[in-house]
Amino acid sequence: MNFRKTLLIIFALVMILALSSCQLSEYIGKDTDTDTDTGAASDTSADTSADTAPTLESYIPEGVDIEYTIDYMNEDLTAYVTLGEYKGLSVEVATYEINDDYINEKINELLEAEAVPSQITDRKTAEGDTICVDYVGTLDGVAFQGGSAQNVSIILSENSGYIPGFTDGMYDVMPGETVSYNVTFPDEYKNSPDLAGQETVFTVTVHYIEGDPVAPELTDEFVKDHFGSEGCETVDSFMTYYKGYLEQERANSVKEEASADLWALIMEDVTAIEIPEKAVEALYWSSRANYELYAYEYGIEYEEFLSMYVGMDDESLREYAENYIKEDIVIYSIVKAEGLEVTDEELAEGIATYCEEYDMTEEELIEAYSEERIIGVLQWNKLMAAIYDWSTVTEIVE
Repeated sequence: MNFRKTLLIIFALVMILALSSCQLSEYIGKDTDTDTDTGAASDTSADTSADTAPTLESYIPEGVDIEYTIDYMNEDLTAYVTLGEYKGLSVEVATYEINDDYINEKINELLEAEAVPSQITDRKTAEGDTICVDYVGTLDGVAFQGGSAQNVSIILSENSGYIPGFTDGMYDVMPGETVSYNVTFPDEYKNSPDLAGQETVFTVTVHYIEGDPVAPELTDEFVKDHFGSEGCETVDSFMTYYKGYLEQERANSVKEEASADLWALIMEDVTAIEIPEKAVEALYWSSRANYELYAYEYGIEYEEFLSMYVGMDDESLREYAENYIKEDIVIYSIVKAEGLEVTDEELAEGIATYCEEYDMTEEELIEAYSEERIIGVLQWNKLMAAIYDWSTVTEIVE
């Protein structure tokens, strides 16, 4: 697994966890074991009180300095590795032709991605239908919190995902009609104990039955709505823009694949003398401690967290740390040999680019990722651009 030189590695992990936590939020009508409405912890949730919650440091073994780094620009890196060839390399990359057939295929994919269900309104609802509805739930004539929604898609089936009886009154209804019916909540309803065992009334308006998806046509209006920000106002202007976009996408793909293959060749030709264990331990334990803390907060075991969210086990994490340090040594060995250090001007330009791309101020960017990490990303990009220029890349059109 290769997380190599990604500026937002920690940010990406945090976003994965945030998205996962969003999935715990349920409609009030759904029957779940998650006590989201009361704020009570579920049976598997960890106790994160101030008295018992661990800190990042609590996962670091005594004697491990997670702040330790190799002084790449000043240390003698030849003590760690011996470089092989890194200039004059050759690779072949399979690619494709940007012809009319390919362009039309990609346009069809683009339009299909914007497809919306057709609206069936000439028959009554039945088992298996997906219907679009508004609903309002009331208890003693008063709408209760979380019991209302608009333009919601609901599948009429035994496994609708809602509490028993919630969809019963939605059967045999003509689109456009509004119906009201009683729904009794389960006796043990953890989402909202105040509703447990209560008989409520749901008023439901069925808008339509969802039919097969219908893709939009490529029209001037569609182009303006979706690509106006790219300067496209007509289908003709879009076709010119989109061809250029696909050609750039193809060129980026070729360069990315070729760069990966070139780096693999360089690493295969490196002789490792001694990878400094202190640096490996620092990276391994700083990574592991973060994952341990995330696992604790999610109430799961560390190994389970690694498998679910990172896609590796602990042994792989240690191997990753060792390979990462080895690659860093190789990177800076070539950088020093070829005078490819990141200049102050390049750093300023890189920070400005990342700030715009991630909608952050310079202070926010540096605080979140550190100047050192940003320099590392820029250094990697600069080195790979040089290696690409030093090499011969042959494109094989398939």
